[in-house]
Amino acid sequence: MALCRVAASVAVACLAASGCTTATAAPARIAETFIGPDGLIAAEGKPAEDDTNWEVTSGSLFRTAGTGWTGHPDAGDFPGATGSAVFRMVSRNRGFDDLEMSVTLRVDALVESPRTPAQDYDGAHLWVRYRSDRELYAISVDRRDATMIIKKKCPGGDSNGGTYYDLSPSRPDAPIPQGQWQHVTVTVADLPDGTVHIAAVRDGIPVEAIDSGVGCPALHGDGGVGIRGDNAEIRLASVIVDQV
Repeated sequence: MALCRVAASVAVACLAASGCTTATAAPARIAETFIGPDGLIAAEGKPAEDDTNWEVTSGSLFRTAGTGWTGHPDAGDFPGATGSAVFRMVSRNRGFDDLEMSVTLRVDALVESPRTPAQDYDGAHLWVRYRSDRELYAISVDRRDATMIIKKKCPGGDSNGGTYYDLSPSRPDAPIPQGQWQHVTVTVADLPDGTVHIAAVRDGIPVEAIDSGVGCPALHGDGGVGIRGDNAEIRLASVIVDQV
């Protein structure tokens, strides 16, 4: 059974009386509820076999009891490993511009390994305006150091070919509520003055930023969305993305 999926479509209306044809593109959308049989959805080097919304570029994404799950995160250096100590999933649809992304997620545990030692940024992060793994906005909603922050990644640098720039102040006093479901809403919008506004709220805790071209030009227009995990066991109940 395929994952529940609502994606971009194109509706074409033909006005027979006038001979006129008008094409209208419906807004891009994802409504992911992880409904389907338990098992592996996709993993690094193993594309999904059903009609999923997601590409997994690192780690593994499973479906279990109606949720998405990284599996127990490990460094991926033995048979049967998940590789999800470094977890990356991104939407196949890269046609989202101004949007609202609503995610229900849970961080069950933080881990570390010789290959992935503990870092302050370990936890769960959401991506918007994803152009590539070198060009995106990242909203850190759960971090080992109990902060939240919005960052931008620009091409060029030593972080997997890119460089991260802080767009917002670090929001303190936001510890990870391990084992508890959280609701996170993220919005991103182009503003008339040429800047980009990014905001997020995690169960009432807000963080926001304006990108006026820090590090590289502001990321206007289309991109993908995604979820990143670092040394974190993550469960997902739903991921809803709407253009606004």
